[in-house]
Amino acid sequence: MIGRIRVFLMLILSLNGTLYADEMRMPENTPRPLKIGVAVFVNNITKVNDQAGTFEGSLDLQLRWKNTDLAFNAQEMGTNRLEFEYDSAVQKLLSIWTPALTLANAAIQSKEQGLFIYADGTVVQIQRVKGVFDAQYRLDAFPFDTQNLPVHIVSERYNTNQIVLVQEQRDLDNSGLRKDMSLLSWQPKRIKFVASRTRGWNGQFFPEMQAQIVLARVPTAYLLATLMPFFLVLLIPTIATFFIRMDMDKRLGYISSSILALVALSFTYSSRYAMLPPDSITTQLVLIGSGYQIVMILLSVTIFNPHNANRWFANKFIIPELVSYLRWAIPFALAGLVMTRVLLISLIL
Repeated sequence: MIGRIRVFLMLILSLNGTLYADEMRMPENTPRPLKIGVAVFVNNITKVNDQAGTFEGSLDLQLRWKNTDLAFNAQEMGTNRLEFEYDSAVQKLLSIWTPALTLANAAIQSKEQGLFIYADGTVVQIQRVKGVFDAQYRLDAFPFDTQNLPVHIVSERYNTNQIVLVQEQRDLDNSGLRKDMSLLSWQPKRIKFVASRTRGWNGQFFPEMQAQIVLARVPTAYLLATLMPFFLVLLIPTIATFFIRMDMDKRLGYISSSILALVALSFTYSSRYAMLPPDSITTQLVLIGSGYQIVMILLSVTIFNPHNANRWFANKFIIPELVSYLRWAIPFALAGLVMTRVLLISLIL
């Protein structure tokens, strides 16, 4: 009976040890909160999907802390640093305390581990992570926008009284973007860090840090893909109204075809750039195009309608002069209005 009780007590103790092992293994001879140095180096970004709100890439997450329990005599060991790679790093990490930080916005596809333990007890854990990261894109200035793509590093186990995420100079030196990194339609700029905290369900605060990858969009291709179809659609009523002599019903038929093409272009914009805000450049282009179509209809039923023109204008020379002026003034006004809106959007940056 006594033997069974002893086995039962040992089982309870082993379960408690399993549940609270990380709490008990926290370094004892260091001040609280324990400083965790954070560094992020971006190796590559393979895809930016602002419509889905994600980006794909590979990065190195480096965590650094001090655990004097792991200190050793460099002369006796013959080295001032112990190095562990891949499986050996995974096994070693299972036997020591770690801050158990996670990438909250990542769907990890692969992860490789590395570990360094220095003679003074400094521990450096390196994770090479490849995955898909969630991001909230701000597209108000599209296509002249600059995006801060986040890598969200959080502590779900230790609160702000136990650990704190910091960045000393060595962490900043180990952070950055690979110099030869290139990405279609985007220009990598820099990486910056923002520290914060979040409130847990139990009322405690947990430390967080965001490594924000700053990318600037290259607007040329987007402007061509957006503006060229727009001007081509409006070219039809412009030529039919100002540069070809035809009956009013035929001219209105061309304008009607242009209106249908503008509606189709609007659906194309909304499907291709679904995440753009309501006041985006594509919405403004559709509104400008609709106003231009209305002007073309009004001109067709007034000045270019001989019945109305002869009744309203007694001098027959007024109409040709007015037409010769409007032939260039209205198209140039359209182009000027569109370019002005594009420049105003670019100044939001």
